[in-house]
Amino acid sequence: MSFIAGGYTVTYDGATIGQIMDGITIEHVAQKQLIVGDNFGQTPQDAVYQGMECFIEFVCMEYNQAKAKLAFWPYHATFGTISTVGRTDVGSSLVKTLVMTSTAGTPAATQPTSVTATRAILAEGFPVRLLFAPALREIPFRFRLYPDASGLFFTIVES
Repeated sequence: MSFIAGGYTVTYDGATIGQIMDGITIEHVAQKQLIVGDNFGQTPQDAVYQGMECFIEFVCMEYNQAKAKLAFWPYHATFGTISTVGRTDVGSSLVKTLVMTSTAGTPAATQPTSVTATRAILAEGFPVRLLFAPALREIPFRFRLYPDASGLFFTIVES
């Protein structure tokens, strides 16, 4: 049996987003149209695949990193200011590349070496909570990943 553990660093738009706390989670959700009929009531008999959604979540421990601020306030350069209503994420180039890289010398160093999502942005409906207190400023993040033209949400490199 082989167990895999080890940390990862995260960059957003080419620069570090800060130290990550308790790891990173990649989540995917399949979207389906359930097929139900009178003969089984509300019991699904089959489903029509309707695509997929993909997310990455983690908690950042370094509030003052420039890319952390870009990540939790992606729509306008001035923190606390609303952006243009009606613009799109991908069409307005608001999405940025998010890269997770394994820490060398750990069992995770090759499993995978890196994960790259080229279209990541703060997920809709995710409440970013910024703590202002005499305590560590942890920032929870949830990124929506959009697929590229080939349908890829992210690529994985394994050594």
